[in-house]
This record gives sequence, structure tokens and C-alpha cells, in this order.
Amino acid sequence: MLTEFLIITSLNYIGVVVAKILHLPIPGTIIGLILLFIFLATKQLKLERIEKISNFLLENMTILFLPPAINLIAAGSFLEGQILKIIFLMVATTFFTMGITGKVVQFLIEKKEERDERNHRG
Repeated sequence: MLTEFLIITSLNYIGVVVAKILHLPIPGTIIGLILLFIFLATKQLKLERIEKISNFLLENMTILFLPPAINLIAAGSFLEGQILKIIFLMVATTFFTMGITGKVVQFLIEKKEERDERNHRG
């Protein structure tokens, strides 16, 4: 499991270095996730090589939310007058994300149905 952890951590670190060198506005950790996705999608990295640590991290994901939650509690006085704005933004972005996701799924279903219909006819 240590090797699996080192693979994921290395890709994350590479992403951080790339973001820093290229002065990208995207966090390095996101670039690391994109690299991980690319390696998995192109089969350069087999899922089996990181499956155990991935499952462990997914099962214990709630622990990863503790530091941000503690920071929110510590910043309570700062956020005091902003709570309604924060709630509004959370609700608005949730509905926006749901709407966009729904449209994308509808689009993909329509494309699949068109493709299936063409294959069925031809």
C-alpha cells in the first residue's frame, strides 16, 4: 500500500511543481488529479496499482474534511455577517451544477440514442 500511496502522492507533487513553474491559476493538486486521470484513461497506470489506497482514502474521506471544518469554526467571527451570502451561494451553485449536469446527461443520452438508431438501421 505504500507504493500505491507514493504513486498518488508523486502525481500530486508533479502537479504542484507544474503549477508553480508555469504560474498557472489552477491549483497544483487539481493538475495532479488531471495527471492521475490521464494516466488511468490511457492505461499508463493500471487501476489495480492504486486500488487499495484509493479504496482506503474513499472509505476514510470524512477525516479529510476535519481541517477545513475546524478552520471554518475558527473563522466564525469573520464569517458572522456573511452567513446568508454563503448559504445563498451554496444553494445557487448546487442548483446550477444540477442543471448543467442534467443538460449534459440529456445531451449524452440523445447522442447515444441517435447512434443506436443509426446502427440499428444500417
